[in-house]
Amino acid sequence: MSAADRMAAHLARQPRQRVDFDVLAGAVEAGDSSLAASPRRRRVLAEAAHVLQRRGLAQLPRGSAGWDYSAHPPLPRWVKRSQPARASRTRPAPRAFVEELSFATGLNLSAADHALLGPVNALLRDEPDAEIVPLADRSYQLYGDEKHLKDIDRHHLVAKGLLDVTAHLRARPTPAPLAMFELGPAPWMLLVENTAAFTSLREILGTWPDRGQVGWLGFGSGNQLVASIPTALTSFRERDHPVDTLLMYADLDLDGLRCAQQASHRAQAAGLPPLLPAVGLYQALLCGRPRSHPPAAASDALTATAWLPPHIAPSVAQLLADGLVLRQEALPLPRLRALLTPTVPLLLQLRDGALPTGPVGQADGGLHSPEELSAARLHEASGRTGVVQAEPSGRADQWPGCASPQSRPPLGQPSRPAPSPAP
Repeated sequence: MSAADRMAAHLARQPRQRVDFDVLAGAVEAGDSSLAASPRRRRVLAEAAHVLQRRGLAQLPRGSAGWDYSAHPPLPRWVKRSQPARASRTRPAPRAFVEELSFATGLNLSAADHALLGPVNALLRDEPDAEIVPLADRSYQLYGDEKHLKDIDRHHLVAKGLLDVTAHLRARPTPAPLAMFELGPAPWMLLVENTAAFTSLREILGTWPDRGQVGWLGFGSGNQLVASIPTALTSFRERDHPVDTLLMYADLDLDGLRCAQQASHRAQAAGLPPLLPAVGLYQALLCGRPRSHPPAAASDALTATAWLPPHIAPSVAQLLADGLVLRQEALPLPRLRALLTPTVPLLLQLRDGALPTGPVGQADGGLHSPEELSAARLHEASGRTGVVQAEPSGRADQWPGCASPQSRPPLGQPSRPAPSPAP
């Protein structure tokens, strides 16, 4: 490597535009230890500096103050890195769009927009009635890359409602199918977020004595669930087993609640029922031990918990704002098994839980232990059927205390520790 090459490589790594020449000279000498004592040192360094200038990599000082004349030939005291030339932005040439894309003629489109619309324009021109195919197929056909249109729904033209995937791209999304299992003939499905809770509920519902009370059990979370939930409609049709109730059981944290809200909107857009919270499971989960988590902003907590019923939402919102969350693992298999009793209709237990009013579900919205919740459901069931049911045995104080609205201050006010019990 020549002295000029060593200088150029070292100059390219410098964070500042102006660099002392001694720094560049040191880089040259580090690569050639004999140069420091050579009578040719000064000439080699001077020649390398001028090579940098000829290559357009550096500017040498213009005035005499920037040069060292103590010996011959003179050496620059510093050099200045040349700024790379900016690439000129060329506006794409105007082009004619087919009628379906006529909206583009009045827009200030970028080169990337033209690159997107060009193949679409050709498709609509040559095959205006092209069969609607999976999006990955169309992406490969138009752009030679099956993933090129992967995030097309986020493109500004699609977000503004100008470019339509079905009408213009003649394509349809094909998300991964939702993992769902037909455990019985009942017209409902319960979606579960975590694998442990899903496995536990599959075990419980798979051995439910009255198979006619059991429906579908699904698994999914996050963006995967939001994208995949429309595929459930196909499974319902293929099995000739439609549903009129969709329930969701997710973690009581911002991510889980936001996912449920987004999935509910996507389900309704696909022609499915909205996702309802599995209130019975959530009430029991609130009896579990929360874990610490960065506190949520009060506004975020209120927005996320708006999906929950009003007798639960305030407690959960305060929980999140206090820096606590409840994962589904806080309601493990033994408690789930004790919570769900075959003597009460299964859907009633999952969907409704404890009543917000009644002998156990207080009008103030207080939450109670799983045994108390089962007692409330038994009371409601006996009231509907006229049959008096025996209350389940077991002490409520064997379960962790539930977080109730009256035990927490209004959201936004600091929590005060509970008073110590009297000796």
